[in-house]
Amino acid sequence: TSRNLHSHQHEAPLTRKHFQVTGYGINGTGDSNDFWRIEVVGRKAGKLIKVLRSQVRLTHVATGCMLGSSGKTLPKWGWEQVEVTCTPYLKETPNSLWNFEDHINPKLPNISLDVLKPSFAEILLESHMVMIRGNLGLKPKDNEVTSKPWHWPINYQGLRFSGVNETDYRVYLLGNPVIWWLNLVTIGLYLLIAVSTAVTLKRGVQLTSELKELSRVVLRGGGQIALGWLLHYLPFFMMGRVLYFHHYFPAMLFSSMLTGVTWDTLLKFCTGFLSPSTTARRVYGGGFLALVLLIMYSFYLFHPLSYGMIGPMASDPSSPMAGLRWMDSWEF
Repeated sequence: TSRNLHSHQHEAPLTRKHFQVTGYGINGTGDSNDFWRIEVVGRKAGKLIKVLRSQVRLTHVATGCMLGSSGKTLPKWGWEQVEVTCTPYLKETPNSLWNFEDHINPKLPNISLDVLKPSFAEILLESHMVMIRGNLGLKPKDNEVTSKPWHWPINYQGLRFSGVNETDYRVYLLGNPVIWWLNLVTIGLYLLIAVSTAVTLKRGVQLTSELKELSRVVLRGGGQIALGWLLHYLPFFMMGRVLYFHHYFPAMLFSSMLTGVTWDTLLKFCTGFLSPSTTARRVYGGGFLALVLLIMYSFYLFHPLSYGMIGPMASDPSSPMAGLRWMDSWEF
């Protein structure tokens, strides 16, 4: 703008207890209210100030206030930008720390910006910190339908996408209860199998080659999948942001994979006691087929939730969804 950063003892437009910050002067010509003291946060003697990386505080020399962002949005006359003020309350917050994005000085040699290129670890850390700060700002609004993390594995409550009466197509996001509850039961079953397997190996029980292979699958393969489920699910218990049912979907993928590994291992373990190989294959194939048919039939029952329902609500005996509202918290 070719203006100097300027502040004076006039109220800020939105935050009345703060001082106004403006651009003042032309091509460097201004007054004493354009002077700021630059304080580098955590700077050690002999250490250079770095573009983008060094954090600085800007203190106004004349008034002693500190440059910061109030977090409020200016109206249209301010192009809906975030309000910048000079606060007389000298309390260091993230909104009062700044960095230099560019520095132009004809007395200094030009350098390549490649030296400022962050490493992969720095980019990864920064992206996660930005996401955390963004999530903390997403608070639930009044009368907004939200859910809690403990709702998700038990399929406690869905989310209505469209339709409010009998003549509209109603789309209701709800997990297939057969798959959801099968996954929930399987998590407990897997823990029981994994603990039993670990104790058996710790006690030095002699196992056949087939059982050793199943033990490796349970402890290594299943353990990695279970860890993936925990890493995608447990962090939501520490979040203060608004949460929805679909946030569980990444963890749901790991839960479904764990169900496949657990039941495959369990069927193979059961067939291991059957001597004729043909009988063992039939038992394994029959168990696998029963699970597939159960999942397909449950999809047939609940597919109108995804593809759209019309007519009376499920509580009405004449509704096409009558008898499928297995939990009172389901709203379809």
